[in-house]
Amino acid sequence: MALLMLLALTGVAVGSPIRKGATMRVKASSIWFQDAALLTRWQALQQAGDAAALASWQDGLLKTRDAWQFLHPLDVKILGYRPKTHRVDVEVTSDGRMQGSRWMLDVDALVR
Repeated sequence: MALLMLLALTGVAVGSPIRKGATMRVKASSIWFQDAALLTRWQALQQAGDAAALASWQDGLLKTRDAWQFLHPLDVKILGYRPKTHRVDVEVTSDGRMQGSRWMLDVDALVR
């Protein structure tokens, strides 16, 4: 019985795997993209660790609406997952005007 409890708790801690067709939640205030090149550039700036450069570039993207930031968590359906590029393609399933829209996100934006 204790072994089963331990296995169950381990499964909860790891979270659900990212797979095509799965429904997942995106964290509040995540950055959403519709252009793969912009997502790739954002990821590179984030990994470089220059917070000022990332903030400046990100603010520019948000102002020109080349990227979006939603303040509340949203539910999405996984359309594709690219582990090598740390990218997930999603469709919004939450009710509202964004329902059905397609986006690209960094995998870290997903709640696991």
